[in-house]
Amino acid sequence: MTQYFFHILDGSKLFADELGKSFSNSEEAINQAKCLAAELSKAGDFCRSNLVLVVDERGQRIFECRAS
Repeated sequence: MTQYFFHILDGSKLFADELGKSFSNSEEAINQAKCLAAELSKAGDFCRSNLVLVVDERGQRIFECRAS
């Protein structure tokens, strides 16, 4: 299991995920990020510019997607 962190970037402001979540592979983490972005988009225009960044436990960015 690998620990993944789901940071939210709102313009120049970063909301860091300090807890993270464990997944058996990066594909599961990417699916989680897509779900998170979809949930953020439900907040309307306020969150539509947010970017979800997925970073693994080594600090490598593995995926990003915009709430839309």
